[in-house]
Amino acid sequence: MDLTPDQAALAVERHDCPNCDAPAGSACRTRGGKTAAKYHTPRFVLVPALREELDVPVPADRGPGRAWKQGLALAVVPAPRTERPVRIGYARTSTARQELASQLEALHRAECHKVFQEQISTRVKVRPELEKALARAHQFKEAAPDTRSSSPSTNSSAWPATRPS
Repeated sequence: MDLTPDQAALAVERHDCPNCDAPAGSACRTRGGKTAAKYHTPRFVLVPALREELDVPVPADRGPGRAWKQGLALAVVPAPRTERPVRIGYARTSTARQELASQLEALHRAECHKVFQEQISTRVKVRPELEKALARAHQFKEAAPDTRSSSPSTNSSAWPATRPS
C-alpha cells in the first residue's frame, strides 16, 4: 500500500459503505453497533490505490471495538475515476512435474492485480485458492455492480460463472 494508514482511511471514508451503510466520513461498523477493526472490502475496493489490499485497518483514533459514532459529513464526495479493470488470475497444476511459470507469465502479461495459484489434482472437489479468487471477484462485483466484467486474454472458459464441479 502506497498510502499511509491515515491517508487510506480518508480515501476509504470518502465513500458510503455498501456493506454496513456507514455514511461517507465515518468508519465502518459491525452488526453489534461497534466501530469495525477493518474497513469492509466492498468499500475499500472503491479506492483504486487500495484495490489490491486484502484488508485495510481502521485507524486507532476512529475507536475500533468501541461504540460506533458517525463521523463528520463530507461536503462533496468526488466522482469515481475511470480506471482500468481489476483482473484476478488463477493458475493451477495437478502434478509436481508440471510447472506454473508459463501460466503465471501469461497472467502477468494480462496485467492481473492478484494471482491465486495452487498445485492440486483435478479430482479434488475443494480448491482453496480458486475459492479465494472467486470470493474476491464477488466482492469486487458487489462493490461495483454496474461495471462490466472483462474476460481473460487467453481463454474465456478460464473464468467460470460458478464453482467448477
